[in-house]
Amino acid sequence: MKKLLIIFLIIQPFLDISYTLNLYNINSVVRGLFFLIATIYLIKNKKYKEVLFVYIPMIIYVLMYLFYYKYSLFNAFTLAFKFFYLPICMLFFYNYKDKIDNKYLVYTLIFYLLIYYISLIFNIGSDIYERGVKKEGFKGLYNSINELSTIIIILLGISLNYLNNKKKYVISIILLVLSIFLSMTLGTKVILGGIIILILYFMYKPFKEYFNSKNVKGKVFITLSIVVVAFFSAFLITNTTTYKNAEVQKKYFKVKNVFSFNYVNKVIFNNRFSFVPKNHKIYASSNIINKIFGINENIVRKDVEIDLFDVFYKYGLIGFMLIIIYILYILYKSKLKAFYKFLFILLLLISEASGHVLLCPAVSLYFGIIVYYGKRKA
Repeated sequence: MKKLLIIFLIIQPFLDISYTLNLYNINSVVRGLFFLIATIYLIKNKKYKEVLFVYIPMIIYVLMYLFYYKYSLFNAFTLAFKFFYLPICMLFFYNYKDKIDNKYLVYTLIFYLLIYYISLIFNIGSDIYERGVKKEGFKGLYNSINELSTIIIILLGISLNYLNNKKKYVISIILLVLSIFLSMTLGTKVILGGIIILILYFMYKPFKEYFNSKNVKGKVFITLSIVVVAFFSAFLITNTTTYKNAEVQKKYFKVKNVFSFNYVNKVIFNNRFSFVPKNHKIYASSNIINKIFGINENIVRKDVEIDLFDVFYKYGLIGFMLIIIYILYILYKSKLKAFYKFLFILLLLISEASGHVLLCPAVSLYFGIIVYYGKRKA
């Protein structure tokens, strides 16, 4: 079991590029097998109540999809699988007993970076935006930049924490620099913002201790240095692909006031909030079953790509309540250590900034991983 789990963690980047390589079935089969193995493990460890609390709603959803919504068998199971993958991952990793060294997550990050840079150097894969669009960005062999961005942020956080504790600072710096450069070439706001948040987190404690140890003159000098560094950093950010893409969006949507909801929605959130009224209008006019179990997929609409909204509209009131219960339950049970609580919250924030977290098995897996490494021993 332990060896299989380690292999599963390490091959994550290879599963993620299977979409681009037209090997989608491999990704589905492997993640489906993990779902079943995790369930069997929980049952063997007598976690019947938790398993039932996932499987009973899942079976109800599948039956509703098949007999009321008239979905195909494949679509019914796919929709249910995407939703219930998250709670199974969290429950499995919370209850998993064997020790898995953090170094395997470092290897996973290295493979993600290697695949990306190989595709970049040899120009394998594709750009993010279509020709004619002024925005820039290269995604290589990866299918979803939102998923890739989130995974890199979480793996980088876990890797830096592990390597710094092992005092392997050179490897930490190399991985950080490679991740920063990747964020520049992707050109998305989430990964750049996430990496900046990680840097500030890791710098806060040593900086606070160093600052408090200095006299008044020393503190003044440090403060002035911070101002200079901040000014220089702001200049660098304005020359990144991410900033230039934001400027393109600003001009496209004709946004003038930076301190406005219009700017937040159209430039920072890529106009996502504009889809909320449209989705809600469809939801409000739907029948009671659709309100409880989610809007029929046959109705033409666009996801908001803010996960809690998409959970609500795609899986209805029951789905919305269930996802909150699952998350709060595992947080209560695990009592995460400070760093991993920070990562868990960061992952939740990303789910509301760019989506593709709670309903994406490739990303929701990392909620479980965070719980595994961060849970406090009873």
